[in-house]
Amino acid sequence: MCNRASCDPCLAYHVDGAVACEPCGALEDDRSRALGSAMLAFVGVGYLATLAIGILVFRARPFVGGLAAVVAIALGRVLQLFVRPRIVIRRPDARPRG
Repeated sequence: MCNRASCDPCLAYHVDGAVACEPCGALEDDRSRALGSAMLAFVGVGYLATLAIGILVFRARPFVGGLAAVVAIALGRVLQLFVRPRIVIRRPDARPRG
């Protein structure tokens, strides 16, 4: 993960099982949190798009909302399979920040 030459106390993060220094670990932590938020937003947009298409096609019948929810759940599961955010853990024995 991190190719910087660092002493063991400076390697403050575990990123998918590999150790990383403070700047690299913090960057990967920010990326993984942003990716999780983006996936949630994409599922929300997928729900709204399916709802809009369902209203146009099925003339706003009661099952359209349920259909859109099922499609949004399936989209979320598919995204979880193909887009995996990295698991970032701060080491308990790492030197304190600052």
